[in-house]
Amino acid sequence: MRRSVQLFAILVCAFCTGAFVPSALAGTKERPRLPAKILQANSVYVDCVCPRGLAVAQETALKRLQGWGRFQIAENHRQADLIFLFSGNPYLGDYLTRDGPDTRYVSVEFTIMTVIDANTGESLWTDSRRWGSWRVSSATKDLIDELREQMEDQITKWTLNDILMCSVTPVYAGFAHLMPEEALAKSGSGPGMVSGTPDRLMLTSPDAPGFCKRAEFVFSPEHRIVGFEVFASRADALDVNEVLQSADRFDFTSGKFAGGDQVYFIAQSKDKKTTIQFGVDHHRLLLSRVSYLY
Repeated sequence: MRRSVQLFAILVCAFCTGAFVPSALAGTKERPRLPAKILQANSVYVDCVCPRGLAVAQETALKRLQGWGRFQIAENHRQADLIFLFSGNPYLGDYLTRDGPDTRYVSVEFTIMTVIDANTGESLWTDSRRWGSWRVSSATKDLIDELREQMEDQITKWTLNDILMCSVTPVYAGFAHLMPEEALAKSGSGPGMVSGTPDRLMLTSPDAPGFCKRAEFVFSPEHRIVGFEVFASRADALDVNEVLQSADRFDFTSGKFAGGDQVYFIAQSKDKKTTIQFGVDHHRLLLSRVSYLY
């Protein structure tokens, strides 16, 4: 009886150690912001340097990512934007350059997750759990959940009013119907900076509303500026339900882009001046771009 109590106490202490020292970031006041490459990525390849008890990490990670639905799962790293590498040893930065597999000895004491840029091999994010081989599955789930929380914390959730405010901002109205050369000449004399080529001009302005501080001009067939558009990143979000609740202000269309299976959903204002476009990914509608005409 006494032996059983002692064994139970050891197990409880082991659990508590893992539970209360969960990550390499423990004790820090603020986590560093994630790189844009992570926030904007669409696909991921899951790899694992996983002897013995670590082997469960790869299967667990795949199931967790499928349930999340944020990324497309690639079959190899050449088809992916990111690599999620699970290991028992720290990443050396050599995923794309090493000759053969990592041959270092692995003590299944840590579960380490490293997010790698699939194009450069650069480490973009890493953290670990010192939970031992018997809790690798839980450690893997926790690491993915931590990354997910950080990503969702950095998503800018725009309101419909935020989007529509861009249509009436004076800084863009000042470039209405100008030729590209005129717009470039005007740059710097007001609150906006125009850059690019005559075929593709960008305006950056600190005085514009948050969503449209940077936008690309839209030209007419006569090559005069007739509007502008903002291309949203995966770090920009607009709840489509808010748009649907204002259905009396919009006309809605949907379909597939020519030559592919990508589906779109469009809300166009009744006056045809503002067009909000969503893409469809894993049955979710994601803000992709907004066009404004004068």
